[in-house]
Amino acid sequence: MKGNTGRGHPVAAGRTAIIWAAVAALTALTVLRISVATGGAMNGKEAFLSVCAAHPAWGYVEGAAGTPLLLALFRALGVSGVAALRWIPPLAALPLSWAVWWIGRRVAPHRPAVALWSVLGLNLLPPVTLAALVMDGAMVTAALLLLTVVAGWNALLTQGAGAVKAWVLFGISLAVASLFWMPAGYLLPCAVAFRLVHHGAKGFPWRGVMAALGLLLSGWIAPVCWNVRHDWIGWSSVAAGFDAIAAGRHAIPLGLLVAFCAVITPFLTRLAHAGRGWAALLLLLGGVMSAGSGVALMVPSLIPGGLPSPVGVQGADAVADEVLRIRKERPDAKGRGCFLIASDPGLAALLGSRMALDYPERPGAPAVFAAESPSMNSSYALWPSYAEAVASGVTDALYTEEKSASPFLGRNALYLTRETRKELPQTITGAFGAVGLLEELPLDWNGHQVTLRVYQCEDYRGLPL
Repeated sequence: MKGNTGRGHPVAAGRTAIIWAAVAALTALTVLRISVATGGAMNGKEAFLSVCAAHPAWGYVEGAAGTPLLLALFRALGVSGVAALRWIPPLAALPLSWAVWWIGRRVAPHRPAVALWSVLGLNLLPPVTLAALVMDGAMVTAALLLLTVVAGWNALLTQGAGAVKAWVLFGISLAVASLFWMPAGYLLPCAVAFRLVHHGAKGFPWRGVMAALGLLLSGWIAPVCWNVRHDWIGWSSVAAGFDAIAAGRHAIPLGLLVAFCAVITPFLTRLAHAGRGWAALLLLLGGVMSAGSGVALMVPSLIPGGLPSPVGVQGADAVADEVLRIRKERPDAKGRGCFLIASDPGLAALLGSRMALDYPERPGAPAVFAAESPSMNSSYALWPSYAEAVASGVTDALYTEEKSASPFLGRNALYLTRETRKELPQTITGAFGAVGLLEELPLDWNGHQVTLRVYQCEDYRGLPL
């Protein structure tokens, strides 16, 4: 019997070959993902994240500050540009895969194949493929959440002298993951409750749990303070998250979707090993999923709208140059240049990053403003805006309530959008004296040709009350 477990045994050799084949396949997939990701241009969400990174804060209207702060750190280290930053998601998929392998080994300790097939199956899922191709923070968030789950699971399993260190590691992972998804901290009371229910208070690692709690609170202090100062706007869901994908009328955080897939995949894989019926069903489902991932990798231009695409927006440089030319040729009656407005934050960030414009009326303002909105629907609302009343207005001896007004009152603007004349929002048509179409410009948006329209907006007067 002893010889059957030797290194040269055919079964052991076969398992080793399978493991190395899986490692080779995962490596090749990672290389392919990096090639596809770095071969495209920046998309709207990535451009908006870059703008947020240029305004470091402990929170944003779109949610947690982790991804913008991560990009700000890379910028400080001299790493910038879409080709450089898109290395991050494919590499972040590797610790995510390791976490799934770890969970698979615990779910089926006597069946190593469960862990192996869990890793391979996860990496063939379309949500994982999409998250690995763009830098919107989804893959980093998912990887951190899974590593936190592993750290908590390990803390629950560790007994004796090493328990405190295991809980400290769990606390560190909670503090870091909370920067990307603040509710990650709720995993701590869940772990404590599980430990008490299954093992009781006897031998409970109070020192380790208190250390984990202290580390979690240290990671929560700055984000919670920011949210308190901003009326908990980061928790109110008034704006879609940085990694949100469209699902009908709803927006789903891609990072949480990937993390959910990663958690359940080992359990589904074990279920497939338990019966042929489940195995056939999951194999069929896996085949369909694999086909979707294959299309995303080989023909990324076919990725539907509303989903992150590595193709990005191409032709933005030419559009920015043309908009600047139009602005230069169409000053107002007082010789002042138009200020620029885009229909959404992504477009504002894409074009604004290619323009060196300063507005003396609003120091620190972006080159291209996002259109004003009755609700605070993006972090642009936290930065200098053309609609913000900061300058002294025209006073009337009989009317003394209004002490300030927008410094852009009476100015002209260029509105950049894909909307037709009938689709223009009230925040544009109602805020200007006249609006007319000037020019239509071609733009390649995620592999699809779209028309960007430039509207001349005259005599800004603000939205009526």
